[in-house]
Amino acid sequence: MKIWLNDRIVEELTLPATGGGWLLGDGAFESLRTYDSKPFALQRHLERLAQTAKSMEISLPELDLIRTGVRSVIQENQVSPFGRLRITLVSDGNLVITHVPFNLEAKGLKLTTSHSIQFSSRLSAGLKTISYAENSMALRRAQRDGFDDVVFVNEHGQIVETALANIIWFDGKDWSTPSLASGCLPGVTRSLLIENFGVREAEMTPSGLIEVQALAITSSVREIVPAEKYESKLFALSKPLNQLRDSFHAWVLGNLEP
Repeated sequence: MKIWLNDRIVEELTLPATGGGWLLGDGAFESLRTYDSKPFALQRHLERLAQTAKSMEISLPELDLIRTGVRSVIQENQVSPFGRLRITLVSDGNLVITHVPFNLEAKGLKLTTSHSIQFSSRLSAGLKTISYAENSMALRRAQRDGFDDVVFVNEHGQIVETALANIIWFDGKDWSTPSLASGCLPGVTRSLLIENFGVREAEMTPSGLIEVQALAITSSVREIVPAEKYESKLFALSKPLNQLRDSFHAWVLGNLEP
């Protein structure tokens, strides 16, 4: 695999063995899917990266340089039909861009609720940081118990997001997702669903989530993935979920960047 490091393509990634933000999990990143090596919503991801870097007080390279890195690493690592593009900015200034194959999930997901509280006022709320230790710990515990992902709840008892994605639900009339006030990440797919597909912001509790008709997670890499189970509640694959998933995928394919 060829890697973009700072301002050029390299064969191997070399980062500081002592010091450096990567040892502290101090940095920001963006991850998105490519379709036949064409990135989707790259500009939106760069805008969010810039906002995260500003909030974390990290210097951001020129966006034109990042775009050059994206084009170069995709060209050097052609994948089809789908790829995962990751742009990582470490607080010490290192910029790393990778592009690897991505395989779709073959099944619905099993979700459970995290026992830890995700506070809406935490410094990292709404920021796409590389500090994923808490998410990873919660995810491992959930997987140990036979689940695929874990749903976080904030200090007000409201659903926030999962360890890996935003979350949406269908109540029989509307599709909804937690508001940014919950402390959730402002996901790019989440935003596009709100802007173009009528998804609305709403509050939701774990007990309420068990009563909904359909449940799914959303992310820029995975698009929309249905949940087949939340705690003990089983969900059948519903017509509204199929329609939303298919419509969004078709919309993505019609809005790829050249």
